[in-house]
Amino acid sequence: MIMSRLSIECAEDGRDKSFSLDEFSALFNEEPSLQEIKETFDIFDGNKDGFIDANELQTVLCSLGLKEGCELEQCRRMIKAFDENGDGLIDSYEFVKFMETCLC
Repeated sequence: MIMSRLSIECAEDGRDKSFSLDEFSALFNEEPSLQEIKETFDIFDGNKDGFIDANELQTVLCSLGLKEGCELEQCRRMIKAFDENGDGLIDSYEFVKFMETCLC
């Protein structure tokens, strides 16, 4: 699973792990499977409605210690950059496209 490869786990004690963008990028030595991308999407999709909104993105990025994602407005801008249909949400198709962009 992508999140396991990233050493990102939801700790029951609430402790967060922080890592740099370089460390994050270096973890992708091989292309993840579609199933791994789906599992990763599901982590971001906290309410399981099939979309990632700015609040859900903020929750995950802050839990990972990524300062860039701790401000809601910054998360809205991140979503807008990959929101192809302009609905303010990232659906699974848009997430796959995002992952392709990041991993290629």
